[in-house]
Amino acid sequence: MHDRLMTRRNVILADLVCAAGLGAVGWMQFGPLWALGGVGAGLLAPTLAYATYAGFFMPQPVALVARGRHDEALRILRRHERELRQMAAALPSQFRDHLAVHLAVRAYALHKLHHDDEALRSSDECVAIYQALAADRPARYAPELSGALGTRSCVLAALDRPADAIAAIEPAIRMYRNLAIGQPEKYLPRLAEALTDLAEWLADVGKSPEALTAAHEATGIYWHKLPGPELPAPAARAALLEGRLLCQQADYHQAAKMLARGWSLAQSQQKEEEQQKEKEDALAAAAMALNTVYHADPGDFATVWCAETGFEPPGWLKS
Repeated sequence: MHDRLMTRRNVILADLVCAAGLGAVGWMQFGPLWALGGVGAGLLAPTLAYATYAGFFMPQPVALVARGRHDEALRILRRHERELRQMAAALPSQFRDHLAVHLAVRAYALHKLHHDDEALRSSDECVAIYQALAADRPARYAPELSGALGTRSCVLAALDRPADAIAAIEPAIRMYRNLAIGQPEKYLPRLAEALTDLAEWLADVGKSPEALTAAHEATGIYWHKLPGPELPAPAARAALLEGRLLCQQADYHQAAKMLARGWSLAQSQQKEEEQQKEKEDALAAAAMALNTVYHADPGDFATVWCAETGFEPPGWLKS
């Protein structure tokens, strides 16, 4: 807090000194009208310089969030928020998108720290800015808007508002579909992850058939449309979810296939601490379905499991 106050005081002091200096130069060289112009330029120049300097801090919070250091990222974001808001208000065409990036990172970090009420406020503001920007330049801002909607949907789901989460993620999915046409390597994984989220929330509100359709599309993207030998981490969650939904439909053969696929992939992936918890949660959620499918037809289950994983089914299923 002390550092933040000192930063603001320094910027204000620099504004006043620059305004006085440029105003005096304008008066002496060109007269009173130029003095007013010098004062105006002097008031703006240090703040512009500071905003440019602060811009160099934006990649740092993004990198910190990527490494799971959410508290550190928030400290940096909060330190520079007031100045960034001032610049976005004074020069929206230059700094409004920078404010949106700031809010997007802030909302994500707050969500990961389970401060979801505060995260929702930042996310709502971020989405509103990107919607306004995308209205004028849809091709430029559709990726940012879709990402902001995705974060907002996850925050709403964490606040136990699955219907609102569904409403938020559906336009993001439409945008990802369009974006994936031109850049499939970049946007198909995001589309698949958004479809998996949609499937989870549809299941939460009792729409299991629609949930199964979304989950099946997600696994189809992961296993049949993505290039490269390694699947991204969220693919395991999609397969396990589809397996659970197939189990609810009593389609035990296909459920065994997807559960084996997701279980094997999740166990093989090395993850960061935060991702490790997500993996454990996904495996725990699938364990009951796995048990149900195994006992429905142990012989078929063993055949499917070996075909998918190359190993015998887990021993704990037989107990």
